[in-house]
Amino acid sequence: MRVRRDINSIPVRSAAETWDAIMGLVTGSGSIDVEQLRKAGSTIGSVITDELPAERPFILEGCGPQLRIYCRFASKAIEGNDAIDPLTWNPTAGDWTLHVPCDSENLNWVQSALKASAPRIKAFDIAEADRFEEDAGAKPSSKHAAGEIVVDWNVKE
Repeated sequence: MRVRRDINSIPVRSAAETWDAIMGLVTGSGSIDVEQLRKAGSTIGSVITDELPAERPFILEGCGPQLRIYCRFASKAIEGNDAIDPLTWNPTAGDWTLHVPCDSENLNWVQSALKASAPRIKAFDIAEADRFEEDAGAKPSSKHAAGEIVVDWNVKE
């Protein structure tokens, strides 16, 4: 299962404030390696400033469902609801990995910066096929075709 959250960013929030809001969303009592999220702030701020999470989300895989975090920018951020619905679970309470969208031009330095300060955070190239979407366009398996209900939680705006 996938859960989506949308966060208003620039100009409503700076890149740093957006990252703080994301950290507040995904951490809580029992979170592990929170310091890695803090250390990655300036690198992630660059990704947010480039508006990459408007089309490709941050993807957090950890405890509970896969969390996809999109950012809204410009008029969508201004017009959007500024409230961030809290999660009903703490995705960073156990083993977790955050996948960060990155353009191919900046991928090498972002990967190097994250590897040095936040090994749980991995950058992926937005130009390549998204391995997280491989099953989204797939034909139903015979099990699904036989009548099992399939819910696609990957809602797009």
